[in-house]
Amino acid sequence: MEEVQTRFREGVLSHLEQLEALSRNLAVKQDGTRRQHDALEKMRDTIYRLRNQRDELKTKVKLQKAELHALTAQEDVSQGVVHTADHTQQALLEMRLEEVKAMLKVYWLTGISGKLTKKGVCICISTAFEGTYLDSYYLDVVLHPNLRIGHNSVPVFIPLEQIARTHLQEDLKRFLFVLFEHLNAYAGRKYQADQLQVLPEAIISGSPQRNSLCTVLTFQYDFKLEGCAFRFRAKLLYGDVTRCLPTEAIITCKESESFLQEKISAHSILFRQKPLHKALEFCRSEGETLNQTSASVAE
Repeated sequence: MEEVQTRFREGVLSHLEQLEALSRNLAVKQDGTRRQHDALEKMRDTIYRLRNQRDELKTKVKLQKAELHALTAQEDVSQGVVHTADHTQQALLEMRLEEVKAMLKVYWLTGISGKLTKKGVCICISTAFEGTYLDSYYLDVVLHPNLRIGHNSVPVFIPLEQIARTHLQEDLKRFLFVLFEHLNAYAGRKYQADQLQVLPEAIISGSPQRNSLCTVLTFQYDFKLEGCAFRFRAKLLYGDVTRCLPTEAIITCKESESFLQEKISAHSILFRQKPLHKALEFCRSEGETLNQTSASVAE
């Protein structure tokens, strides 16, 4: 009897030690996440400050150019020089080219770059997710005679025409920023869906399904608990096409045990907060840890 009690106490102590280790690991991860969030916020503040300074400088330059053109026009009138419409249009085109040059220099660090062409500028938008560089997309912006989009490699399901109709004529900077958000989010979602294809069969069951824009993704994965394997079916919905993470995660399971509902709820939150492949790896490691803990208690 004493030997049984001793083994039971040892099992309980071992279980508590493992729970403490899990708690410490979670605290370390949360601290790392918090530091990354703080660093990101500082970087965002710096970007906003630099953008404001850039806009102020560009406004001053535009005012000075306007004053210079006004003085030049007055001098030409006094000398009896008649400026044609073609000359005025050429001057405006040169001003627009200079504005685009300055803009591309600023955007280069954010993944947007470009080079001048005979008709305007060829813009390259490079995408990335979690430090991994992904696809690049190109489009020609024609500046003369009217500002419009020429040849491009933007996927047909990206609402390029709608974005251009809303922002291109009024604000070229806003147009590039919105288009970058759409392309980068799509590339991030596609990258996560592609990662499902290379995950081990022990994690993913069957073939995942997705639509062309990668805004709906369904797959099945196994979760082991207390020595039993349960098959979960996940449906991820990306309601915001400018984000890489889903706005809704629907997890279901054929078994209806009450202890599974807590895991389903936790997994739903996890899929909305972490990249897909990382969330699945976490679920797998969590199941293995719980199984090891249950085995230790049973001993």
